[in-house]
Amino acid sequence: GGVGAGGSTGSGAVGPQEVGQPQSGQRRIWRGLNNKCPEQSDADPEWYQHKRHVLVYTYSGKPVYTRYGSEDGLSGTTGALSAIVSKISTFFFAQQNTPDSLRYMLAGDHIFAFLERGPLWLVCISRCGDTYPDLVRLLEHVHAQIISILTAGIERTLQTRPNYDLRNLLGGTDCVVNSMVRWCTQDIYLQMEGYEPLPLPPPVRSIAIESLKAARMNNILCGFLMAGHRLLAIVTNRQYRVHATDLSMIINMVMSSSSLRNGESWTPVCLAHLNDKAFAYAYISFVEDSEVGVVFLSTVSDGEQFYTISQQAATVKRTLRLSGCLHQVEEAMARCPVDLHAAGAEESQRSERASKRSFAPPPPVGQWRLMDGIIHAAYFVPSLQQYFSSSIAAPYQVRRRTKALFRGYGRCRLLLRTAKMPSQICVATDHECFYVSLTSEFHMYLAVPRGISTGVIGQFYQWVKSQESHLFLGNLPTW
Repeated sequence: GGVGAGGSTGSGAVGPQEVGQPQSGQRRIWRGLNNKCPEQSDADPEWYQHKRHVLVYTYSGKPVYTRYGSEDGLSGTTGALSAIVSKISTFFFAQQNTPDSLRYMLAGDHIFAFLERGPLWLVCISRCGDTYPDLVRLLEHVHAQIISILTAGIERTLQTRPNYDLRNLLGGTDCVVNSMVRWCTQDIYLQMEGYEPLPLPPPVRSIAIESLKAARMNNILCGFLMAGHRLLAIVTNRQYRVHATDLSMIINMVMSSSSLRNGESWTPVCLAHLNDKAFAYAYISFVEDSEVGVVFLSTVSDGEQFYTISQQAATVKRTLRLSGCLHQVEEAMARCPVDLHAAGAEESQRSERASKRSFAPPPPVGQWRLMDGIIHAAYFVPSLQQYFSSSIAAPYQVRRRTKALFRGYGRCRLLLRTAKMPSQICVATDHECFYVSLTSEFHMYLAVPRGISTGVIGQFYQWVKSQESHLFLGNLPTW
């Protein structure tokens, strides 16, 4: 049967005639320019034209962060939102035994999603067709990024000094929060509770892992190697279990700041899943003229520790270069994200060669042919907190169509929110079909042209299983 043949037609599908300049996802998310329209305020009609606002303010209505405009010019809006939240709470929740608060409001084609975190309120105002759960996940990531910069100690500060201006502490880090918003809306990241490894041959990855394992030091939580926003190797202290969200916050912070990628950096960072009221310290150093970086997370911040880590990091970088690992990593980065059209062709050729060597019957003609039609695919392993995400088909690399793809996955997850696992769903729009399968072992996401054979689901699954050792880090080694 064909996926979506005879299925329902969804609204808001992007027509095939739309054109635009495709752009690298990484460059689009972690771009140099801030582009916040800082001169705008809520008195300007232009401010209301933005399609997705993100606001953070204290329970006293004092603005902390805005994606667009100037915080100073939005006190009227944040004050009104604070009053609405307070009134709703008084009218509807005051008599309840269990605490509750305003979650969302609908106004025309806008949705106002609210998230309360201690003395902070986070609000997303969207007219992009986002689902409420997706907006809440977005706000949770924004809050996690703020905590990674300031620690949860800011909550105690705000409770004792409600008029305290948090912007003094956040100064200069707006670009980090802005990048997190873009990462959540222009990538599959929002649907995943994990991090993305760099696809790499196991022998090459082993060299990187062994170089980190050789850098054993006291008071180190973990060390990892970045390849852009992907990770190519991680080694952890056996007493510390690294959490994907904490890793993501550090990756976004590094990717958002060119200063952290130049020279050697030593910066405080809060690992909320370890201790949300204290700082750890991140040593960051990138290989010269490369997007490959070495990061160590330390529990102590003295100069002697920095010097020790610096020496070990230099050894790691030297090993990567002399072994040829660095060259192969850079080649792998150039091929990311993986093009499934090319991957299917390579797999077919490999299967034919293997069958000739073993005298087995050749694979069926076009065994992997259906993968040519995949618009985008992703695969997440919950037990590892790791995911794979393919390239997006060229006609969909325009920003608007890319965002629509990932919103499609969000709608599928919304429909599965009360389903028991294992569960799966296929949703057809005018031009695409979205397939999502959720099990305890894996989550699979597929976007394909409407009418393609359902065999594409099995082909992608089999391809991932055949490439697991390349696509994922597996269980993390320890010191």
